[in-house]
Amino acid sequence: MTRIIPYGKQSISEEDIEAVCSVLRSDWLTQGPRVREFEDALARQCGARHCIAVSNGTMALHFACLALDMAPGETGLTSPISFLASANCIAYCGGRADFADIDPKTLCLSPEKVEEYCKTQGVPRVVIPVDFAGVPADLPQFKLLSEKYGFALIEDAAHAIGSTYKHADKEYACGSCVHTDMSVLSFHPVKTITTGEGGAILTNDDNIAAKLRQLANHGIEKDPIRFVTCHVPAPRYAGSLVSRNSPPPWYYEMHSLGFNGRITDIQCALGLSQLKRLETFKAKRQEIARRYNEAFAELEREQVVILPPWPAGTDPCFHLYPIRLGPDCRISRDELFLGLREKGIYCQVHYIPIYRQPFYRQKYNYNPGRFPEAENYFNSCVSLPLFPDMDDEIFQYIIKSFYDFI
Repeated sequence: MTRIIPYGKQSISEEDIEAVCSVLRSDWLTQGPRVREFEDALARQCGARHCIAVSNGTMALHFACLALDMAPGETGLTSPISFLASANCIAYCGGRADFADIDPKTLCLSPEKVEEYCKTQGVPRVVIPVDFAGVPADLPQFKLLSEKYGFALIEDAAHAIGSTYKHADKEYACGSCVHTDMSVLSFHPVKTITTGEGGAILTNDDNIAAKLRQLANHGIEKDPIRFVTCHVPAPRYAGSLVSRNSPPPWYYEMHSLGFNGRITDIQCALGLSQLKRLETFKAKRQEIARRYNEAFAELEREQVVILPPWPAGTDPCFHLYPIRLGPDCRISRDELFLGLREKGIYCQVHYIPIYRQPFYRQKYNYNPGRFPEAENYFNSCVSLPLFPDMDDEIFQYIIKSFYDFI
């Protein structure tokens, strides 16, 4: 096998292609009906009241922090094992990104370490738990901590559309915002569903939703109920549909210094089509994760590898398969990584701890010793390929290549 096998990639059907083409044939390419249809479908899927689709997941996180009126100098706390955007969204607001260690049982942000941070370092303005690899963070516990200490909660569910968790005998979808103020999704091509680039913010708070829509559209407000002033002369022509006490349909106000974070109808048509296959994608991803687990079960018993978590009470839609090398493994992670790459298996490391990045290290001089679990994970992890179109030939090739090196 000579072709390159990526760690993740999109699955595009003829129905997806036709959905996009239908928009190209229509009157709308952006700011049209498909955007709201996609938002409504996402809200139903996750069980949230509001959904605001935007141009990418990073912008979704940024807007979520801005919607909290995060002030310069305030602290935001997130997981060190995540993509840079989980911390950058705090820095974009002038805040200080800081981190608490992960829970080795879930690889997600540890509620216990967050509480310890609140007691010893002070209460952050916002905490951003990350549903790492599709495994839900302990959102009910974070909700209790937010009520106890008074911080806001943004769930970074960029990996986790389709994932669910149980609490008090009820099942909740990642993104439902039952236990958070907001949740954020991403639709990059390696994610479970894709719009090419794209993201979304979900919330159950009407005021936050209105603020998010403003932020994503240049700070513009078009709802007359929310207008501050309306110095518009009354229409002079007869039969006007506009009364003297209401503004004309073309009127709008800029209430804040917003951004152009809009997503297109082209992207949302693809997203709507992809969303129809979410359960199929989830089933396939779980099947591949189970097959990996079965193939590596003996190596786990011999402490050569540590399998990814699948915590009780969760039903993850796996975005990644992050396997770790165990204490009795005789090669290093980098030897394995480079060896697999020579065979065309383009695995990946998810992630370099964010506090190790030069921007953050030079600015805040974090001590890696504060995060022993994140360090242990980072030094031994590698994400094997996981995508719905993986066939048995590819799977068996990956397994054989892995065993050859181990």
